[in-house]
Amino acid sequence: MEERYFTINPDKINQNKFSLSRSESAHCINSLRGKIDDIVWLLDGQGCAYKSLITSIKDNLVSGLIQKSVPNYGESRFNINLVIGLVKGSRMDIVIEKATELGVKSIQPVIFDRCIKKKLNIDRAERIIQSSAKQTGRSLFPTIFPVSSLEDWIRENSSHINILCHMSGSDSLKDILNKENNSYNIIIGPEGDFSDVELKALEAIKPITINLGSRRLRSETSAIVGLANLNQILNYKNG
Repeated sequence: MEERYFTINPDKINQNKFSLSRSESAHCINSLRGKIDDIVWLLDGQGCAYKSLITSIKDNLVSGLIQKSVPNYGESRFNINLVIGLVKGSRMDIVIEKATELGVKSIQPVIFDRCIKKKLNIDRAERIIQSSAKQTGRSLFPTIFPVSSLEDWIRENSSHINILCHMSGSDSLKDILNKENNSYNIIIGPEGDFSDVELKALEAIKPITINLGSRRLRSETSAIVGLANLNQILNYKNG
């Protein structure tokens, strides 16, 4: 039977008993036709999932018993963080949704020189993250950081393994195979590309600079391709 996932606040778990929120209860009852004795999976957003049994549906609220807890359910062994220039319109929603599906631990939006969009609705972004994590069965909900300047981000990340996706790139993702590290930042530019000044500034973090192909990709496509490629090479590295 296909697993059915619901988000749960850890405060709603007490002595192996759980109760879903009103909105999650409604989703369970009305959309998924949940009933007593059904098995469901609860995702706490902090890295743990709970296989649980529904024992009560009362006043349109679902509750039950936890059968077992599974740490790191749906999570990879790698700490992948997406750094991306703010994208306008619904494309930023796509970035957040797909990055969550592809296993990132955090998303850092950055204002680059050529960004048109300057603000991000964090509450909306967190709702997208939760919905995507629930859809794909992730127990850890990625952190969405407040918008940063490139200068501030570089100052805090100079010692990390940084992967810069750019048309000028000539490095290979295979270059990370010999690096003893499980934490990676993948950097995607804005819709108008990095400026020359920004590319010069990024040299300070000594990035692995890779080319994602012979065609110019939109920012949201670059994020998906870059993350998918990184996941593949890391799985090979640790396979």
